[in-house]
Amino acid sequence: MGQVYSKGKVIEYIWQYSRYYGNLLGYCEQIANDENGHASLNYLFNLAEIVFKSKIKDYDSGFKKVIEKLKQQNFINDIEYDFLNNHDNGMRQIRNLLAHANLSKYNIIFLNEDKNLLYPLTENETCVKLYHLFSDILFNIMLKVISTELIVPISIDLDKVINDIDIEIKVISAEKLLEYKGIDYQEISEWNNISEDDRYRLAENSQDVNTITEILKNLFESE
Repeated sequence: MGQVYSKGKVIEYIWQYSRYYGNLLGYCEQIANDENGHASLNYLFNLAEIVFKSKIKDYDSGFKKVIEKLKQQNFINDIEYDFLNNHDNGMRQIRNLLAHANLSKYNIIFLNEDKNLLYPLTENETCVKLYHLFSDILFNIMLKVISTELIVPISIDLDKVINDIDIEIKVISAEKLLEYKGIDYQEISEWNNISEDDRYRLAENSQDVNTITEILKNLFESE
């Protein structure tokens, strides 16, 4: 019967396989403990890819090809492969957004908590939540992949933990972002002539009029 190992125990085992990788995993946890969400999440994804490539001795292929090889060689099962590769909400999709997308567009919904609450991917707190959601699984997948190199037999079963993940990635328009902040984009001169990236940047930088209104309202009422 397999189990899920604590991240501390995973680091101990992987350190036996490679002191270098074990130290990097420890450093990854240090970054996360400092509540640096974007850095810890990016570091975690990059480190997982490095460990996977070291196992199949392929440092040239892209991430998708690497995890395909892991599955073909039975280092990971179907559920673990889907977690790594799922284009809707898996590690590969989040990793690609962080590396290649305008993050202002994207929000995470943690469906097990509140289906109506949006967590912007630009916010550090969102990435902290994602790190805590993904890191136990990724640490254990890394251990599972290299476990055949260890003397002590390792049995890991992540199916239930992975199946319990329930998140959704939602795209929000720049106009909607402004609306949430109490701003009517139609009142902004030349809005239609601004590029999409600049629209998101301006929406991201805008003050929340609703919050300011409430602050001023309370100040005047107190007088």
